Amino acid sequence: MFLLKDNYWEIKKTKKKGFGVFTKKKISKGTIIGDYTGLVLRPQDAFVDESNFYLMYYHDNAVIAPDLKKSGIHLLNHSCAPNRWIYTYRGHTLFFTLRKIMIGEELTISYLLSPEDELCNPCVHICKCESEFCTGTMHLSKDKYKLWQKFQKEEGKKTKKMKVVYGKNLPMLTSYPAKIANNPIYAMIFSRS
Repeated sequence: MFLLKDNYWEIKKTKKKGFGVFTKKKISKGTIIGDYTGLVLRPQDAFVDESNFYLMYYHDNAVIAPDLKKSGIHLLNHSCAPNRWIYTYRGHTLFFTLRKIMIGEELTISYLLSPEDELCNPCVHICKCESEFCTGTMHLSKDKYKLWQKFQKEEGKKTKKMKVVYGKNLPMLTSYPAKIANNPIYAMIFSRS
């Protein structure tokens, strides 16, 4: 679900990645753009095939399946050099800007997939971002994945998980922060080692 007003973004067809979300106005660094909401499912109950990249990890026992008939932040494409990141806030997964975003720029995020293994054969998680940092895959390396998991574990300690009801939509929060300032992820992302 977008938290930005619809005069800030539009959905357009891209050359290689299907549809994408593009800006209609400048957006400042740290701005919250959306909340990943949808149906709460047990992972074993979620239907997954090669065309369904929309499930969001919620915790080890739940995933979020967005309403694919509605426009939402689930439409952000993957990039190895993303301009958005995720932030866990009161049990919700919020998307925020890593830097200032210019008019006409595509909004992107790293999908943060676990390292490729024998279960991903043949792998359909091919990256088409064409950034200078493109790895050709939506999977993280083992080192980056360990770093991301450690970061998430530490961040998870700072927020309480909401009690969820399987088979029901994750309820919206009563209020959302407008900005995420000085999140430690900035240093982690922009120190490209």
